[in-house]
Amino acid sequence: MLPTNKKSSPMSRIVKKLKQSPVKFVADSNAYVTAQQAMLLTRAKLGSFVLVIFTLSIVVVYYTLIASPRFISETKFIIKQAGSPQLALTGLVALGSSSSSTKDALILKEYIQSRAMALSLNKSLLLKKHYQQEDWDWFSRLGPDTSTEDYIEYFQKHINVQYDELSEVLSVELQTFQPEFSLKVTKEILKLSETFINRLGDKIVQQQMKYAQKEVDRSYGILKQHKLTLLNFQQKYQLYDPKQQGFALATAINQLEVDIIKQETELKSLLAFMKKDSAEVKSKQIILAALNAQLSEEKEKITNTGQQSINKIKMEFEEISLTALLATDLYQSSLAAMEQARVEVYSSLKYILIITNPSLAEDSEYPRRLYSILTWFISILLVYAIGRLIISIIKEHQE
Repeated sequence: MLPTNKKSSPMSRIVKKLKQSPVKFVADSNAYVTAQQAMLLTRAKLGSFVLVIFTLSIVVVYYTLIASPRFISETKFIIKQAGSPQLALTGLVALGSSSSSTKDALILKEYIQSRAMALSLNKSLLLKKHYQQEDWDWFSRLGPDTSTEDYIEYFQKHINVQYDELSEVLSVELQTFQPEFSLKVTKEILKLSETFINRLGDKIVQQQMKYAQKEVDRSYGILKQHKLTLLNFQQKYQLYDPKQQGFALATAINQLEVDIIKQETELKSLLAFMKKDSAEVKSKQIILAALNAQLSEEKEKITNTGQQSINKIKMEFEEISLTALLATDLYQSSLAAMEQARVEVYSSLKYILIITNPSLAEDSEYPRRLYSILTWFISILLVYAIGRLIISIIKEHQE
């Protein structure tokens, strides 16, 4: 006997159809037909505005479910200079003026956002590797094979440095994907900034000190040479001070002249009542002759044109003494200049006065989800409106 054919159940027919052609099975389903009709109806009603809704839906999904949170750590500080008076400028004087602290703060601001800072942070904390971790979403993280220039650009987009000219406060905000790492990097930025500001102008100061010390050494060498020349001159002529020697010689000559006048007066008095060959007259004449001879000898010491002339020795001594005195003044001026340079070194020292220490963030600040969604929504609407306007103008001209 031939087997009788049993009538298959609806469920078995559904399973058999699904196995044979899944695509056809879905296409013939009531759910697919209903969804297709709903889409056609929506498209008929909304038209190309569906693209706006679709794009905005992607944006909403990204910012609410996919976008990785970014945390910031903030620090605020001001730059001070030791020994600099902080005088307030008012009126017309303040117009166009710029204090030393302002200039230093603006220079430091550029340094914090510079290539050097980015490379230093990557060297000490592997900042680039942190930005490249696959734990963060694809749109937020830094690409795995990016160049150094791409990393620097990414770093500059994720750091915010603001300077308030009124309060002279410099504020720094850094974004990373972990709150602890943001705190660590901000502390490192603060450390590098202190090192940089301490080095700012240090080279010029060191050059000034080096030049001042060099001038002191040079002036001391000149002074030592002239002092030695003066000592050799004194030893050569066995004179401590030819000026004093000349003064003593002039005093002696004056005294001899006084004695000669006195003896001549007494001789005239004797000749008035004594003969020329008397013993007393001859004695006076002998004394007078000796005084004249001594006077001539002392005057010869002054006016002698030879090497032993006291006037010539005195002139040479005064020249050497004057040169030594000028060398002494030069040495003293060099010492004063070096001390002034040391004072300037102290007054030019700069330091950072921290107002707000870096802190650990509890909530993420970026991305600003609602703000970003609204911004994208407005942008998409503007693009859609401009596109519709352009298409309408083109169709109008075609007709």
